[in-house]
Amino acid sequence: MASVVVAVTAWWAHESEVWELVPVGELVRYPSACENCDALTECEGGEGLVDGQVHWDITRRCAVCGACVVVCGRSDVPGDLRERLLTEHGPARLQLLDSSTSAVVLMKVMRAELGLDLIQVKAMVQRVRAGSR
Repeated sequence: MASVVVAVTAWWAHESEVWELVPVGELVRYPSACENCDALTECEGGEGLVDGQVHWDITRRCAVCGACVVVCGRSDVPGDLRERLLTEHGPARLQLLDSSTSAVVLMKVMRAELGLDLIQVKAMVQRVRAGSR
């Protein structure tokens, strides 16, 4: 069964600087056994940012018996879903759209949003500018 990739792009603006965080959400589809009748059915799982918080969901719909299961939550993505998403899509990356963006602005935003200390945020800014994060 083929996987389907759905990526959502969000624009983030701060102090007249514009960045793009790609992706903000990911989706994977994979075969799974129906909890009701054991028939092979399609399972769809995903995660995304909603109002700055991680949300995840897993949906299974059985074409044989009609059973539908939806499980969802916030914060910690279940391990099996996280592994499928990472295998399929890899980790999210922060892409700097304007290379002339001030390092001070980048550091202020990253410290506020990611809770990094000065040493961590300096290293993160260097990785973002190099295109490796």
